[in-house]
Amino acid sequence: MNKKVILTVRILFGIILIIFGGMAFLNLEIPDFYPAEAKLFLEALAATGYMNPIIGIIFIIAGLMFVLGMYVALGAILLAPILVNIILFHIFLDIKSIIIGLVFALLNIFIAYTEWDKYKPLLRK
Repeated sequence: MNKKVILTVRILFGIILIIFGGMAFLNLEIPDFYPAEAKLFLEALAATGYMNPIIGIIFIIAGLMFVLGMYVALGAILLAPILVNIILFHIFLDIKSIIIGLVFALLNIFIAYTEWDKYKPLLRK
């Protein structure tokens, strides 16, 4: 695969993750376009006082890993459970706005695929 394409995707995705991670600390109001159940779920996460900052920190750390090209495979692994939950949130609570979650998940899968050789030792018997 073209190394320039991989580098560009990795850096752009990393910058987006850093921006979204920083937004987790701004205590932004939940948009009104979410269905009632989805809004209640997001309000409950925010009310814990720790979920949004933890997600934001993981986004920022993974984003920095992608931008700097250090521990990229680990960054993709760190993001995976969050992105699975984002996809499940949209499937069960807000299917209309699933596109951003799908794009993030596909970008992470792409990056994990480009780092596949680093995962092989983990998958041996």
